[in-house]
Amino acid sequence: MAPTTIRHYLHTLTKFNQTPTPQTLQAYFKDNLKNYDPSTLKVKKYALNSYLKFQKLKVEWERIARLIPKTQRKFYATLNEVELTRLKQTQVEKNPQIYQRNNLILDFLFYSGVRINELIQIQHQD
Repeated sequence: MAPTTIRHYLHTLTKFNQTPTPQTLQAYFKDNLKNYDPSTLKVKKYALNSYLKFQKLKVEWERIARLIPKTQRKFYATLNEVELTRLKQTQVEKNPQIYQRNNLILDFLFYSGVRINELIQIQHQD
């Protein structure tokens, strides 16, 4: 689990002095509908659900889940090949090796579908 996710989960769990019950969960989500974005509420639900599974407690989330507004999937704008070519033709680097390296990075991102974060973490031995 990512450190940010762990931090979010812990923050959510600290809001409860004792093991959450269906009633306290429902009240918690009702009270926080205006305080948080629907996607944040969804993460909070995942955190609580994970904790309850760990405690081997069962909660029927159907009634609680109805309180959380639906989130729409995010679609990100992407480049097409013509735009990629135009971007690569824009040479802002004076050093030809850096220009070539940057074009290679752009090609790798475009044709592999790897995320920028994943690209940054690639090590030489990979």
